[in-house]
Amino acid sequence: MSLKVFSTGLPAIPLKNTANIFEEKYGVKIEIIAGQVEQWLPNVLAGEGDIVCVGAEYMMDDLQEEHKLIIPDTRVTVGYRRSVIIVRKGNPKGIRGIEDLASRDDVKLLVCRGACQRGLWDDVASKAMVTDKIRSKIVMYGVGCLDTYQKWLKSKEYVDAAVVWNVYGVIWPKDLDVIELPRELQVYRSTNVAVLKSTKDESIARKFVEFLRTDDSKDVYRRFGWIPPSR
Repeated sequence: MSLKVFSTGLPAIPLKNTANIFEEKYGVKIEIIAGQVEQWLPNVLAGEGDIVCVGAEYMMDDLQEEHKLIIPDTRVTVGYRRSVIIVRKGNPKGIRGIEDLASRDDVKLLVCRGACQRGLWDDVASKAMVTDKIRSKIVMYGVGCLDTYQKWLKSKEYVDAAVVWNVYGVIWPKDLDVIELPRELQVYRSTNVAVLKSTKDESIARKFVEFLRTDDSKDVYRRFGWIPPSR
C-alpha cells in the first residue's frame, strides 16, 4: 500500500515526520512531493496523487472550487502558524517591534508576496494601522516560504527584518532571531490537508488524514512550531 502526497514547502517538514510514524504503524508507504502549488498542480490536474497539503485555507479553496480536485468533507486543519518579525542574528539594529519597522529610516524589510504568506505583511501592518510606513520600507519580495528564506540569506547587507511565520525561528534558528508580535497584531493561518478525488485508495487516504489529527501528529507539529488544533 502507498500514498502520494503533494505539499507546499515548509508544511512538508512536519508532514514527512508524521508520515514516518504512520508508515511504521500501518505499513503504508507515503511519498511526499514538496514545492509551490504551481509546480505540482499540473500533476494533480492530470489525475496524480492521493492527498494535498497547503499552508493557507485560500489555497485549498482554489483547489476545491476552481479546480474541483478535492473531496470537501476530508478537508481538515493540522496546525496553525503565527506572524512574527525576524531580524539578523543578535539583532544588531535593536528592533523591538512593528513601530521600529514603521518609524526608523535605517530599517529595510523583506516580505513574501506569494503562497501561504500572500498578504501577510499587509494583515499585520493594517492591524497596526501603519501600512504606508511599512510599505515604504520594503526592498525585497519572496514568492514562498523557501524563496523568502533564501532571499533572507542572500541579503544580509541590505535587509534588516522580515514579516514571516514563527516556524522560521524553529527550522532555521542559526540564521535569524525572532521578535514576537503582541497578540493583537498576530495573524494566524491554517495548514490544512484534504483527500484528492483522484486517490486510488480513499479509505487509506482518509485514515492518514485522520492520523494527522492524533496526539502523535500533534506532538510532531508542535515540535516544528505549529500550533495544533485543540479539537
